[in-house]
Amino acid sequence: MREYSLARTSNVKKAEELFTYLQKRPKTEMVGLGLIYGPPGLGKSRFARQTSIQNDYIYFRLEATMTSKSFATKLLERIHQHFGMQSLKIRGTGSEIFTRITEILESYSDIVIVIDEIDYAFKSQKILGSIRDIVDETLTTIVLVGMTDAKSKLLALDSHYFDRCNFFCEFKPMTKDDIKLLCGEICDVKLTDSLVQYLSVKTKGNIRMLVKSLYSIEEIAKQNNLTTISPEHMTIRS
Repeated sequence: MREYSLARTSNVKKAEELFTYLQKRPKTEMVGLGLIYGPPGLGKSRFARQTSIQNDYIYFRLEATMTSKSFATKLLERIHQHFGMQSLKIRGTGSEIFTRITEILESYSDIVIVIDEIDYAFKSQKILGSIRDIVDETLTTIVLVGMTDAKSKLLALDSHYFDRCNFFCEFKPMTKDDIKLLCGEICDVKLTDSLVQYLSVKTKGNIRMLVKSLYSIEEIAKQNNLTTISPEHMTIRS
């Protein structure tokens, strides 16, 4: 089984449109805030990490125990790393640290920050407010990544915040064509169309379930010296 990076599935194409739209927006007229959301297991976090690496974006993952100050501290550390700044012990109040963040970001017009697990911020108005202030006060593009109900929660928490989002991208279960594309990228053996169809039904379009099934398929193919595999050749393990 091969490692895969960013196969251009339907979800990936939509998410790429989000980044393109926000980066090409009239930056002095529109804030650069977008949201990617959807059920677990569809590759949202993997997309967020991989696209950040490939495009030199700042990737930041929220943690359940973060306070507004620890959020600001960690974000400033990531910004220092991104720009190759000297790493010093960060001191000061949360407000002072946040001010240093905006001072740095105000000097750049093309910075993109991807904030994963945004759901953890829904219990902290201060963290959400800090993110809102960044897009209001600088030209930074920020893309939030969250779960299925992230969009509705954002609307319920703050309608003005919701209005600032200029692009929403919902990750949905993979189509059969998406699964066929991923199978071709990941597998060292060829899968017949009937097996791809079977996987489409079995995994319900979930990437995690697909990868688990493909691992079992490859093990069976190796044991039987198969280069092409179909449902007739094997019993797929649960």
